[in-house]
Amino acid sequence: MGLDNVNRARIILEAVHLASALEVPSLHQLIAREPETLQLELVLRIILTYLPESTEPSLYTDLLHQLVRGAVYAPSQSSLRPVQPGRALSDDEARRRVRQLHLLPLAQEQDLQAGCSDILSLFLIHRARRIDVETGSIPQIQELLEPFVGRDPYLRTWMISNILPLRRLDYEYYTQPEDAYTLEAFEKLEGRPAVDSLLARSIRAGHAEPIQSARDIRGVVGPWIYGESRRKRRKTHHDRRRSSLTGPSNLDHGGAHDEDSTSGWFDVNDWVVDLALRDFSSATETIEHWSGPIDVDHGGYGDNEELDDDVSKRLLQRYSQTGLAAVYANTGISTSTLEQSHTILHKVARLSDLEDPPALHEAQIRVESHLSKGYLDQLSEVHLLHNALLRPENPITFPGRSSLSLASLLLQSCTILQKLGYPKTCKATVRLAVFASREEQIGELHKTLQKIPVKTRDENSWATVRHQILWLRDWQYQASQNASHDREGSLGLFSKIEQMDAEVELLRALLRASCYNLAVHVYCMQDDRPIPDDVLEKTILNVVMSFYDGASNGNRARGGVRKASEIIAAFQTHFPGSASFDEANALLAATHSMSFYSLTLQHGVPFQPVNIRASKDPMSLIGKVLEQNTRSYTKLDDLIEIGQNLAKAGLGPAKAQDRSAETERGHQLSESSRRITSMAIEAALREGDFDTAYSYIVNRLSPTVPTSSTGSSLTNQDPETSTEDDISWRAAYLAGRSTPSKSSSSQPSLRHLEQRLELLSLSLLLAPSTYLPEILQVWRAVESDLTALLAREAVEEDQWNSKADRGNTTTVPGGFAPSTADIDRIANQKPRRQSRATAAAANEEAPMGLFDVARGAAQAFSKNAFPLRAGLAAASTSEGSAKARPSSIGSDSGGSETKGERVRKRDMVANAVRGGLASGIGWVIGAPASRS
Repeated sequence: MGLDNVNRARIILEAVHLASALEVPSLHQLIAREPETLQLELVLRIILTYLPESTEPSLYTDLLHQLVRGAVYAPSQSSLRPVQPGRALSDDEARRRVRQLHLLPLAQEQDLQAGCSDILSLFLIHRARRIDVETGSIPQIQELLEPFVGRDPYLRTWMISNILPLRRLDYEYYTQPEDAYTLEAFEKLEGRPAVDSLLARSIRAGHAEPIQSARDIRGVVGPWIYGESRRKRRKTHHDRRRSSLTGPSNLDHGGAHDEDSTSGWFDVNDWVVDLALRDFSSATETIEHWSGPIDVDHGGYGDNEELDDDVSKRLLQRYSQTGLAAVYANTGISTSTLEQSHTILHKVARLSDLEDPPALHEAQIRVESHLSKGYLDQLSEVHLLHNALLRPENPITFPGRSSLSLASLLLQSCTILQKLGYPKTCKATVRLAVFASREEQIGELHKTLQKIPVKTRDENSWATVRHQILWLRDWQYQASQNASHDREGSLGLFSKIEQMDAEVELLRALLRASCYNLAVHVYCMQDDRPIPDDVLEKTILNVVMSFYDGASNGNRARGGVRKASEIIAAFQTHFPGSASFDEANALLAATHSMSFYSLTLQHGVPFQPVNIRASKDPMSLIGKVLEQNTRSYTKLDDLIEIGQNLAKAGLGPAKAQDRSAETERGHQLSESSRRITSMAIEAALREGDFDTAYSYIVNRLSPTVPTSSTGSSLTNQDPETSTEDDISWRAAYLAGRSTPSKSSSSQPSLRHLEQRLELLSLSLLLAPSTYLPEILQVWRAVESDLTALLAREAVEEDQWNSKADRGNTTTVPGGFAPSTADIDRIANQKPRRQSRATAAAANEEAPMGLFDVARGAAQAFSKNAFPLRAGLAAASTSEGSAKARPSSIGSDSGGSETKGERVRKRDMVANAVRGGLASGIGWVIGAPASRS
C-alpha cells in the first residue's frame, strides 16, 4: 500500500530519483506500491530516460517482466530502504518539476515505419540503441533482449539482423576495435555495399582459417539479410495494400516484389563471382563450405520458416548458377585451379540433384555429353561477359544437365591442355569450342602441338597425346573406335577441323618429336589409314623440307639435315619408286657433300642448306665453291656427283617439253657434268694450272666435233648441236687464250703453245660464227708466238751447230787436234749440207694456214678423245684412198687427187676457204667468192 497523503507528482519525482540513483529495488518497491500512478508506459519512459545505460540488464529485467504481465510484486523488505517521495516539496513545485522531466518517447521513427506496435519491443530497441551510444557494449544489449526475443517477431527479427551479426563480427570472429561497427551505422547498411563491408574482413584476414568467407556469410551476412528481407517484405505488403486502392492494373508486380525481397542473396552471389576473379581459392572454399541461402546460422533465435518452397528452390538455383559463373569468371590456369573448379562442379551437381562429373586426370576420358543442337544454338558470346554470367536466362551458367555437362567437358579439356603445356581458362576454351572459326581452331591446334614439353619424347607418351588431341577435337571420341572418319555433329575444341587435317598436324608433330616408329605404325601400317597415301607423302616431304630449310649445317650427322635424313629413311620403304623421295634423297646427298667445302655468300653470310633451294641456279653455288676453296677443282668427280644430285633433285635447268622423262633426266645429268667440268676448267686456269685444264677438256669435257659430208665442217653446224656444245667451245677458247705466269724452259713453252693452238682450233670448229673473229684474233697471236719461238730455236740450233763445226778443240779441256782425215770429212760435209738446204728451199711448201692446222688438230683430237669415232672415220675413207691423210679431217666435194700427184697444203687451205667460209668468215682473210 502507498503512503496515504502523497500525491501523483511526488511519486513520479521519487521514481525518477530512484532510477537516477540506480536504486532499482527501491524503484521496484515504489512501482509495486503505486501501480495506478506508475503505469507501464510511464515506468518504461522513466527507465529509458533516467536509468544509466551502464546498469546491468539483469537488475531490471524481472521488473520489466512483471510490468508486462501487469502484476508487480515488491521485493523482500530486507533489501529496501524507506521511500519518502518528495516531502520537502510543495505541491506546485512538484508539479512544476514533473513538467520539466522531458521523458524520452518509447517509439522511434524507423520502428514505427517498420510496423512495430509492441510497447515493450519499442522500449527495448530504443534502450539498446542508447546503450550502444553510451557504452558500445553489444553483449549487454544481447543480455537485455534475449529474455524477450520470443515475445514479438519484430524484436526477434531486429535482434537477429543487427545484434547477432555485430556480436559475431566484433566479439567472436574478429577483435580489431578500429573495425568495430556502431549499431546506428550497422542499421543503415543496405544492398551490395553492405555485403562488401560485412565480408571485407574475411578477405583481409588472409588464409589462417580456410572457411572464413563461408562462416561470415552463414553467421553475419545471412542473419543481416534475414532482417533486410523481412523489412522489404513488410514494405512490399504495405505497397500492395496501397496499390489495391488505385486499381487492379498495379497488381502484376508480385514477381518483382519477390525479387526485391531476396535481392540480398543476389548481392552475395555477385560478391562470390567477383571474389573468383581476385582469389579463386577463397571463392572455391566459400562455395564448398556454404550451401546457399538455406544455410544460415540464426543463433537459435529463428529459422527459414518464412521462405516457401518456390523461393527456396529459386534461391538455390541462383546460388548453383553462382558456382558455374565462378568457374567461368576464373582467370587461373594452374592445376590446383582446375581441381578447385572441379570441386565447384561437384557442389553444383549436389545442389541441383544432377549426376556428379567424372574425375579429372583419368587415362581414358569418358564424359557423357548432353549437349543437344538446340542447346548449342542458344549460346552466344554475350553470355560470357562478366556482367551476364548471373543472368537467369544465361544457358551457359544456369544450372542444368546441359550446362553442367558443358562445364565438365571444358574442365577436362583444360586439364589436357595444361598437361600439354598450353593451359587455357574455362572461358577461353568455350570460346574456342563453340564460337571460334576453323582458321582460329587450326591456329590454336598448331600452338598446342608446338607447346608440348620437350621431355615428352617417348612414343608411348605421344600415343597418349594423339588420343588426347583427337578427343579434344571430338568430345565423344574413343580410342577404340575407328578414327579415320568424321562424326557428324561432333563438338570439341577443334571440331571445325576435318579429321584428316587434324591427323596431318599430328603427323607433323610426331615427326618433329622423332617418333618415327609410331608415325609409321599409325599412318603406314594400318588397314584403314587415317591419311591417304598422296597426302601422307606430301606431308612427310613438307616436314623434311622444313627441317632442311631450318638447318644451319648441311652435314647429315648434324641438325636439321640429320632429322630430314632420318625421316626419309624411316618412310622410304613404304613409298617404293617415289620420285619425290628420290629427289629428296639426292638433295640431301648433294647438301652433305657440299658441307665439306668452305662457302660464304654475299656480305659474309655463311652458306646454309636453304640457299640451295632458294637459288634460281643452284649449280652456280659449285662455282662459288671452286672460287673459295683452293685446288678444289682437282676433286672433279666429287663436284660432278654434287651437280648430278642437284639435277636429280629437280634443281637443274628447265625441262624441255618435247622430251620424255628418262631422256630429260639423262640430258640434265650430262649437262650438269659438262657445266661443272667447265667450272673446274675455269678454276684451274685461275690458279694457273693449265695442264689440268687441258686434261679436263681433252679427257673429261668430251666435246662433240661437228662433221659434214658436203661443204665446210665449220659452217654447216646443226643449231641444236651448236647450242648444246656451247660449254665445250667456251672452255676450249678460255684455255687457248690463257697465258702462263711463268715459263721455266723453252720446251714446255713450245708444248704449251702447241696445246693452246690445238684448243683454239677446237673452239673454231665448235663456236658459232659470230664468235669466230675474236677466236681468230687470238689464234693468230698464238701462231705468231709459236712461229717466233720456232725461228728463235732454229737460229740457236744453227749457232750451236756452227760452233761445233768450227771445231775449236782448244776450248775443250782434254781435246786432241783433228787428224787429216777429219779435216777432209768436215770440209766435204759443208757443201752437202748447203746443197740439201738449197734443195729443201726449192721444194719447200708454203706455210700451213690456220684452217689446215685447225682441221689437223680436230682430227688428232678426235683420234685421241674418240678412238672409236676415229676408227669409223678411217674405215669410211679407206675406199677413196689407200693411205690416210692425217693432216685433214675432210675434203672438198668438187675436187680429187690423182695417184702420185702431190697436193700442196696452200691449195688445200685456199679451197677450204673459198668453198666453205666465203659466206661466213672468209672476208676475214680476203677470200674471193667460191666457184662451182
